Amino acid sequence: MKKTLLLIGGGHAHVEVLRQLALNPPPDADIALFNPSPSVWCSGMLPGVIAGHYEPAEAKINLWALCQRARVRFFETSVLALDASNLALESGVGERHRFDLASLDVGCVSQPIPISPGAYVVTVKPIDSLLAAITEFESVRSASLMVRIVGAGAAAVEVALALAYRWRGSKNRQISIVAETRLLVDYPPRVRVLALRACKTHGVTVVENNAVAHIEPTRLRLVGGAQLDTQLTVLATTTAPVALLQQTDLARAADGSLQVNASFQSSNHTHIFAAGDCANISGLTIAKSGVFSVPQGAPLAANLLASMRNSPLVPYRHSPNVLKLLALGDKRAIATRFGLAVAGKWAWRWKDSTDRKWINRYTLD
Repeated sequence: MKKTLLLIGGGHAHVEVLRQLALNPPPDADIALFNPSPSVWCSGMLPGVIAGHYEPAEAKINLWALCQRARVRFFETSVLALDASNLALESGVGERHRFDLASLDVGCVSQPIPISPGAYVVTVKPIDSLLAAITEFESVRSASLMVRIVGAGAAAVEVALALAYRWRGSKNRQISIVAETRLLVDYPPRVRVLALRACKTHGVTVVENNAVAHIEPTRLRLVGGAQLDTQLTVLATTTAPVALLQQTDLARAADGSLQVNASFQSSNHTHIFAAGDCANISGLTIAKSGVFSVPQGAPLAANLLASMRNSPLVPYRHSPNVLKLLALGDKRAIATRFGLAVAGKWAWRWKDSTDRKWINRYTLD
């Protein structure tokens, strides 16, 4: 009997699912992917794109072409609602699609902060909006420019240092990180030391232990009452679930992400799977990061194929001690693993090679 599998979102895990489907196409299956863009970014290459080390096209995977290779129908639209109980979804163009199995890999968004009308605020994701804002400010604002990056994690550091390198010849553009906690609190202490050193070298100021309560057109109001001037504010805050997850009857974890078991199945609807940043795997604590989403692709694909064939599923084995590489703007990076951290040009070359290999995996025959 022919089964319908709908893939919702073109995240890093689903990119690998498409590759696996091209290598091992299931018989008697109707498979479709829904994503609002025909391409997907390699998130690890974003700092390099901002800094100017890569052209945007070098950091993207053509989802449409990958779907063609995998014999998967591609719908260039978002999904507005998912009815797990009735096996149906509503697309962004008003169409209703039924399915036997569905899988979500829709990522996450930055935690919102109250914003007054007239404030220019963009989030790190979606990446296209961030790049458009940067380009707009470069073209229309020849005078001084103050950019505030709100966040305490790796994304805030990488974006700030990438902007500092991009604007290294301008003395009128100031970049600052505003962190609710200490910078990089979830990393080994040595990583924070190296990151702060890089910020000092490139003229990025860091304001720690100050939460932003409200964003106004020309300033940030901090929780303690202090104010900071701003013109462009970039949110690289902690993660929050995308709006779609609030339009489903799927079980969710405390952070709002979808609660799944070790086989990526929803805890209350086993015909729904989820992986990547939008999922919370029971019994595991996994940071919202592409470095952890990528390894989930192959086992997710195996379980989707097994489910379509009514075969046993296999549990995902998480490896927390993966190598993490943080870009420092100027073709240097921090490499950290097992609590150790070092920085240098060689770490950037390693990161560059790793990211390019991942891109080539899905763009070359």
